[in-house]
Amino acid sequence: MAADTARRGDPGPFDLPGLPGGGDAALLLHGLTGTPFELRPVADRLARAGVRCLAPVLPGHHSADALSRTSWQDWVSGARQALAALGETRRTLLVGSSMGALVACTLAAENPDRVDGIALLAPALELQPLGKLAGWLAGSTPMARFLPQIPKGGGSDVGDPEARAANPCMESIPLRSVGELLSFQSHVDALLPRVRCPALVVAGALDGTVTVAGARRMADRLGGGARYVLLPRSRHLVAIDFERERLADDVMSFLDSIPTR
Repeated sequence: MAADTARRGDPGPFDLPGLPGGGDAALLLHGLTGTPFELRPVADRLARAGVRCLAPVLPGHHSADALSRTSWQDWVSGARQALAALGETRRTLLVGSSMGALVACTLAAENPDRVDGIALLAPALELQPLGKLAGWLAGSTPMARFLPQIPKGGGSDVGDPEARAANPCMESIPLRSVGELLSFQSHVDALLPRVRCPALVVAGALDGTVTVAGARRMADRLGGGARYVLLPRSRHLVAIDFERERLADDVMSFLDSIPTR
């Protein structure tokens, strides 16, 4: 246990400086039970190109108990505050991982004149069957009172063993939070046609948490269209998995393709 703890990455928020004078900026939004660590390789790549990278810890994600008491509206509210904190930019990119991708879509729909592009990494639009079952149990039965937390068992859904050991995510998932995620999915699915900014949607072919079909559906339903990328060796946390360098380059190239305001 001590060795595993020693290898753990930093779960805290970060704000990597960009070029002075209001250049490009990226807001990076982690997934359910996750931390900004799961997006750090993308942020490092963008920051090397002079892009300011802000990654908050979303509401409730300091502990599983706190998370069980937050709603999807709380997650969005925290991201809104972070977006406002970016101030004036030349271009603003939102990068969302899993649940964070749903938050990014919500902010893009709300702020069409502020958000210039979205990169949606393994978006949590559709859970795998066991996740759907957990969400149904949370919303339709009293199960959450008797089983408030679901242990993750083998850790986070990432194929690279070193990245999995380093990832400082929660070790369990509040059952109630899975129910919140299902409600959030329905909300976001309805607003996707209103999201008209350029979009990049990335899926891991070996994802055991969300379905590849859900990512494909999101790409098809976004109002401005989307570039869709399937990473053949990656599981759910694509930004820290085996193909993380390729992914970081893809996000950088995507930002470069977005016209300046």
